Amino acid sequence: MSSVPAGWNDDKAFAASERAYFLHTEGRYEESLTLFKGLLSLYPGNAYYMDAIAAIYLALERPEAAVRMATDLLRSNPSHIQGLVRRSEAYISLGMSREAEADIQQLRRLGARDQAGRMALRLVTSRGPD
Repeated sequence: MSSVPAGWNDDKAFAASERAYFLHTEGRYEESLTLFKGLLSLYPGNAYYMDAIAAIYLALERPEAAVRMATDLLRSNPSHIQGLVRRSEAYISLGMSREAEADIQQLRRLGARDQAGRMALRLVTSRGPD
């Protein structure tokens, strides 16, 4: 039995995700989070929704939740660049330098040099002056 409600279709899902995205860009994070969580409940494992939720958790300054969501995403897709970026950002926010560095190294292995460089810079600046 499908968890997708009767009358629901891909066009409606796209419209809802588009609305959630625009709410996010307007800084209406809680509303965006609610929509994306609802979509994820209908489409479990959807990488776009999972990444969006991780990004919203970062915007809401909830790095622990961002780590959990990004980790769930990376379990099914270990090469998901944005998932690694989101998780490394969250690790940096939490002061978990070793974990962030491991994600940065994975970004480098995947050839995502720009993202790895950006995250490495954030990691260095998060440590402050010695």
